[in-house]
Amino acid sequence: MPKSKIVYQADQEVIGKHLKSNEWVMYSGKLTIYDRKTNPIVLKLVSEIYGSFIGEFMDEKKEFKADSVSDVYGKLAKWYYKNGIIFQN
Repeated sequence: MPKSKIVYQADQEVIGKHLKSNEWVMYSGKLTIYDRKTNPIVLKLVSEIYGSFIGEFMDEKKEFKADSVSDVYGKLAKWYYKNGIIFQN
């Protein structure tokens, strides 16, 4: 099976606000678009949360895959909301 080619790649910063503590949450990473049919959009994030209790229950690394950019960011927003964070980008 041939390896998928990268069509587009961009750096991303994803910011949110934790509702109970009023602290800001930030993840940085890459949005990559491949030329494949299944899950061509991939968003890989790494935590930028330092010195906060929020960092203890949030994932250090997170990856979202979907068929469109809207679906990827929808999954991200759901994950943030599940953890009590409002998506602020």
